[in-house]
Amino acid sequence: MNAAPSFAFDSPEEAIDALARRLGTTGIQQVELSESHDPTRSLHRRVLASPIFADRDSPAADVSAMDGYAIRESDLLKEGPIEVTGESVPGSPPPPESVTGVNRIFTGAIIPDGCDRVIQREHTDETTAASPPDSSSLGQIQWTDKAKTIPSGANIRRQGENLSAGSTAIKAGLELTSPRLAALTNFGIQLVDLHAPVRVAVLTTGDELASATNSDQSPLPPWKIRNSNASALLGLLTNQPWIDCAPPMHAIDEPAALLTAVQYAIEHHDVVLMTGGVSMGDYDYVPRILREAGAEIVFHKLPLRPGKPILGAVHQSESKSTLILGLPGNPVSATMGARRFAMPLIRKLAGMTNWEELPPLVMLEEVGEKTLPLNWLRGVRMTRPGLAALVIGKGSGDVATLAATDGFIEMPPHANHAGPWPYFAW
Repeated sequence: MNAAPSFAFDSPEEAIDALARRLGTTGIQQVELSESHDPTRSLHRRVLASPIFADRDSPAADVSAMDGYAIRESDLLKEGPIEVTGESVPGSPPPPESVTGVNRIFTGAIIPDGCDRVIQREHTDETTAASPPDSSSLGQIQWTDKAKTIPSGANIRRQGENLSAGSTAIKAGLELTSPRLAALTNFGIQLVDLHAPVRVAVLTTGDELASATNSDQSPLPPWKIRNSNASALLGLLTNQPWIDCAPPMHAIDEPAALLTAVQYAIEHHDVVLMTGGVSMGDYDYVPRILREAGAEIVFHKLPLRPGKPILGAVHQSESKSTLILGLPGNPVSATMGARRFAMPLIRKLAGMTNWEELPPLVMLEEVGEKTLPLNWLRGVRMTRPGLAALVIGKGSGDVATLAATDGFIEMPPHANHAGPWPYFAW
């Protein structure tokens, strides 16, 4: 009886964490927010390397939360029509405290000195009776019974209640999303420290790829295949502002050529994603070549389907740590492996504090009786929010079925119930 195979780690999470502990972050770029260009375009979703501090209190003064009248408690004792003698409007200094009447105020305007509450306009009876030409009156009001119940402090946003000057407005390690860009502008930031984008190399291997010898062969002979892995990986990596993805490279199944390509990729990039050459065949040179290049192989093979031969390694130098993932050459294995393993680790290198996956959970419409003693990545199509249907393929080379999926779920060994299961969207 054959012994059960042993693996360095029992789950994708354990393997990812083991690689993450060996990785640092990219360097820091200081970017000036010049008025000569649109800063939101160049900063959107970049990763902060240093926290942003408030340059002043927010709000910077006591301001009104309503349209109405800024008053003192004694103003509520006035009977009959009350003169409106001034206005406090956003963007202007407040009027002086009114001795003979009250000040009208608008949302966001500064509370005049001496006022302790704001009465909403709907709790007053307003008139616009004509006044003498030399009068400073802006109209008249009378209090309703409701107005007389408005307590001290009502409808006033106090100075610094959002944030006090010098406090942290945005923590380091966060992406500059739309709300954070608004905060950046609000607190007058002129220089911002960002993590440099992660430089990623895609290195495909194998003589079977048409690009290995002649990319212009037409029609393609049956012993050649097109490089769909490069397209899949580039699709995952591009349009991420925190990733700088180089044009894909290819190496034939020849040790010297592969070593040269690997050494170049390691030297010039923070991440090297390789496809092919990680199994046990006579032409699977990747594990040996990585050792020759000085990389530490953290794991080779995991209890995983598809993608059992996956390899994770790290190359350490004086200046940086380079992540290397050796993905199987089969398209389903390569694409799912890159999404599951590479993307969170690239976020770690990019300096994100919350780099770990927090996948949503979905239920399966139907699940068969089949189980596996492995962690099972299964392609699905979303049918309703939180509900998915399995997309059953014919193997790890079935690109057509993979194209019908919206993502995949991850089931632990021996599981076969409907869920909920973590869902990883493309």
